[in-house]
Amino acid sequence: MKSLSPIDWPTRIAPYLPKAFQGGRKPYLFVLAWLTVLILAVVIVFTPDEKLFLPRMSIIVLIVLEYLMFQWGASEEKTVTTVLVGYTSIVLYLSLLTGGVHSPKLNWIALAPLVAFYVLGKKQGLIWLGIGFMQYGVIAWVSANGLLLEESQIGRDQLQGSFVTYSATLLAILLIPYLYNNMVRKTFKTRGVYNRQLKENQEALERLSAARELFIATVSHELRTPMNAILGFNNLLLQQAQDKPQALKILQHTQQSAEHLLTVINDVLDFSQLQAGKINIHPETFLLQDTVDSAAGLFLQRLKSAQIDFSCVVEPDVAKWVRTDRHRLMQVLVNLLGNAIKFTHQGHVHVRVAQQGDGVLFSIKDTGIGIAPEQQPHIFERFSQGKEIQARFGGNGLGLSISKQLVELMGGKIGFESVAGQGSHFWFYLPLHAQSPETKTDASPTGVDPQADNPYRFLLVDDHPINRLLARQILQRHWKNCVVEEADNGVKALAALKAKNFDLVLMDMVMPEMDGIEATQRLRQELLGDAALVPVMGLTANVNPNDLERFAKAGVDDTVLKPFEQEKLCAQVQHLLNKKKSSQGS
Repeated sequence: MKSLSPIDWPTRIAPYLPKAFQGGRKPYLFVLAWLTVLILAVVIVFTPDEKLFLPRMSIIVLIVLEYLMFQWGASEEKTVTTVLVGYTSIVLYLSLLTGGVHSPKLNWIALAPLVAFYVLGKKQGLIWLGIGFMQYGVIAWVSANGLLLEESQIGRDQLQGSFVTYSATLLAILLIPYLYNNMVRKTFKTRGVYNRQLKENQEALERLSAARELFIATVSHELRTPMNAILGFNNLLLQQAQDKPQALKILQHTQQSAEHLLTVINDVLDFSQLQAGKINIHPETFLLQDTVDSAAGLFLQRLKSAQIDFSCVVEPDVAKWVRTDRHRLMQVLVNLLGNAIKFTHQGHVHVRVAQQGDGVLFSIKDTGIGIAPEQQPHIFERFSQGKEIQARFGGNGLGLSISKQLVELMGGKIGFESVAGQGSHFWFYLPLHAQSPETKTDASPTGVDPQADNPYRFLLVDDHPINRLLARQILQRHWKNCVVEEADNGVKALAALKAKNFDLVLMDMVMPEMDGIEATQRLRQELLGDAALVPVMGLTANVNPNDLERFAKAGVDDTVLKPFEQEKLCAQVQHLLNKKKSSQGS
């Protein structure tokens, strides 16, 4: 059974007391009063004394009077003051009866200022302290002049010592709680100051966090938007320069540099979102071999010019179809594989994917520069890359930190072994289990339309003319007879949708006058008939999860992040077109 603390028990018993004793400190007074009555009753019965009978009975009567005054509605101050006056009078009488200033009964006067202090307040406690000194003085004077009710056998020489002793005891008894009370008040005051400072600091940190989030979202949008045009147009040029070796070489260098810059941008954004706890895992079922091959394929151009032996092996016993976040798995593979290739100038880089227990072990071994022993304990910390390494090879020191956090978010673990000058072996384990293959009912992943000559009507909404030009080029290359109309904000987009019918809308999120979120929401709510049901493909460089969620709730059917891959964009556009066609057919 749980015991009651000194703080708890008055609250527990208060509902069972008379109504007049239920509030504030009255439960304490009630219990103290009737406990005193009980003790006095026992004393009267078991230690009868004719001289003390009347004072003892007087105390009982005084307590009953206190009880009645509370029941009759008297104030706490009036009732307690009345009781204290009666109590000290009885103590004085007992002292005069049993030795005056030498009587042990005189010590009970010290209770009066204590009760006044805790029940009535500090000021009343000091007043009763003064009254106590006056009572000691009176008793001492009476004792010195032989006016006691019964003659004391103690000599006059001890009077001064007894008076000083009792006075010091009285002062000490009240001084201790008085000082303690002041200390408690100061502590609460100091704590209040600290709490206010902590609250102010918390509010400042929250404002700073919100400002940082806004800054990162803005920087993300401003950086990824031009990167979309750079990578997109460069990819279009690469397709047209296949028969021009010199131009192709230059364009490939441009592509690698742009992809490296995009990697740096993504690392900074991912790190910020991981720190804020805003990255979630989105599992999907996919072919593991294809994902590993895609990660390795990103480095084929770089590997062609490098003098290293490269191999990528997925063991036959590894599950073909698995379920986890494919995008994050590929991100970790690209980070680790990119580091291995960057730091290896001769020898080999081997990638091996093998079954281990109930999961899959991914292993990347290289014969590169390795990691110095003093740096190894910090290798997964942010910005842990040494200055010399950063000066020679570049990088931002975030890739391994992000990889570790992503692996742990997917339920796995990551580690490494390395010898400086001999190479490194990075590995990570994920609890991946065999899954049933997903059936595909849509068009092929390349986005090929059996009716590619259909004159689809697209509405392209984006405030950046260069990004509109890129999207127009991509759409017209895949659907040669399509019609593409443009708008640079949400207001113009709604006007165009009211005037004409479109097969699909490609909507940017961040635009002046009316952004894509509001435009999509009003499109769904205000337009009539087929116009309100037109498929909307979100195109945005904003990777903030909250904004993407708002975009989805506004009514977009799908979202592609800039910079986008040409094939992926066309495949998702085709998917929405097919979906619209099948819904109309049904």
